[in-house]
Amino acid sequence: MLNFLVILGVFLIGLSKAGFATGLGVLTTPLITTTMPAQKALGIILPLLSFADLLTIAFYWKKWNPKVIIPVLVGALPGIIVGMFFIRGVDDVLLKKCIGLTTIIFTLLLVVRQVWFPKRVYVPKFWHGLVIGTIAGFTSAISHAAGPIVAIYLIAQKMDKQIFVGTSAIYFTIGNLMKVPPYIVSGILNWQVFMQSLILFPIVPLGVIAGWWANKYLPQKVFTYLVYIFLVITSIKLIIG
Repeated sequence: MLNFLVILGVFLIGLSKAGFATGLGVLTTPLITTTMPAQKALGIILPLLSFADLLTIAFYWKKWNPKVIIPVLVGALPGIIVGMFFIRGVDDVLLKKCIGLTTIIFTLLLVVRQVWFPKRVYVPKFWHGLVIGTIAGFTSAISHAAGPIVAIYLIAQKMDKQIFVGTSAIYFTIGNLMKVPPYIVSGILNWQVFMQSLILFPIVPLGVIAGWWANKYLPQKVFTYLVYIFLVITSIKLIIG
């Protein structure tokens, strides 16, 4: 199981979580599924995501905005429930293409907004968060691919880069824990799968440290545009497969 693609995929989890919170870790699932069945990969990845979330929170302690994320978490629960009903039958390839296309469109809109209306800040209504949360919960349940969606929602609010990453980490810590019971009930996550995941745990902190360093030392403007670039990269990957 420990081949280059798996190691790279796990490293990207930490790098994305602690560095850019862009969903770059969405590449992890397709990388690891090249070496094993998709549902097994989903089960192995979930504990790694949760571990990376907790480490990220430790690195960005109290650097978050919980008010922003509450409606997204409320919306995530029904999204996860619906996702679990569809996880065995939904066309995952089509879903990923749709997520990728949507993310590219919204990323381009964010760039346009940044260039032509640099001082405008998106202030979401509560129902906006509910909609984003439901979509994120659904996609997260079936493919761990909610990162780009949440990233667009948060980056549009022009948060400081550390608040952006810390707030994202809070959402995904709770959101990924929500997925544990249904994953266990459905058989995607069990003791054997968890032990295989545990072998990969030491790789996660390396990615987290690399991400934290990048976040700390990159200027805010450079950081923002790197977020846009990574969003486009992950979107293209989702679209082309």
